[in-house]
Amino acid sequence: MTRRGLFLFVALSIIWGLPYFFIKIAVVEVSPSFLVFIRTALAAVIMLAIAARRKTLRQVYKYWPWVTLFAVFEMIGPWWLIADAERTLDSGLTGLLLATVPLFGTIIARIRGDISVTSPSRLFGLAVGLFGVFLLVGADHPTGAITTFAVIQIILASIGYAIGPVIINTKLRTVSTSGVIAVSLFITAVFYAVPGLINRPQEMPPLNAILAILALTLICTVLAFVIFFALIEEIGPVKVTLITYFNPVVALLLGVWILTEPLTWGMLVGFPLILLGSYLAARPEGTPTIVE
Repeated sequence: MTRRGLFLFVALSIIWGLPYFFIKIAVVEVSPSFLVFIRTALAAVIMLAIAARRKTLRQVYKYWPWVTLFAVFEMIGPWWLIADAERTLDSGLTGLLLATVPLFGTIIARIRGDISVTSPSRLFGLAVGLFGVFLLVGADHPTGAITTFAVIQIILASIGYAIGPVIINTKLRTVSTSGVIAVSLFITAVFYAVPGLINRPQEMPPLNAILAILALTLICTVLAFVIFFALIEEIGPVKVTLITYFNPVVALLLGVWILTEPLTWGMLVGFPLILLGSYLAARPEGTPTIVE
């Protein structure tokens, strides 16, 4: 990996660990539907301008059904589910639970016919990862800190995040990623326009919530995707997925350090098991274990 690639990788790992921190601050003052609407509406304007400048929008229109489906699994579902769950879940725990995305990606691969998923090492990885989830949510959290419904919401978001790349790799492989993201943001904004405006805050939110929403939009969405495009060009789409193993750490550190969220033994033990399980479950058979 070049120095530029390493810099982009580290930057994106940090930036994509920030959303759960900002979401936690924002949902105290605004509804999840309004948060998703305002985030995607503002980001869509910028990303559509970028895609138009790159002349990548025209080809996207030919694939609008698949782009819409991608938006459903990658944004419309997960972004609301995460925001709603964080009304009760800690931001750090949310980030750690989303580290299960590779596990669900492996399960989806098996459903799609990849028989290598049933190899002993990958099945062992799934078992280790799921045990890590059990420890993560079953540890000594403060009473009422975790609700089953909120955990299910994050798991569903993880499944959506695992399905999104499948759509990209199978149905949108020849379409520009910048165009797909821009149109997906627009579709999501349109979807949440009515519920978002109906549930808009009745008075101006406090400054910390406004800044959190702006950071979520400009840094965690627009800037993140711009870096994401550059990183794909630099190191390829496969190595980019390794970010999944790093950004939950950022979410945990911010939650514990700034929001004074609890750090439990289940997090310290469960999260490494999720990472190990995800690595073993997602690693193709016959490939070396050392990543360059």
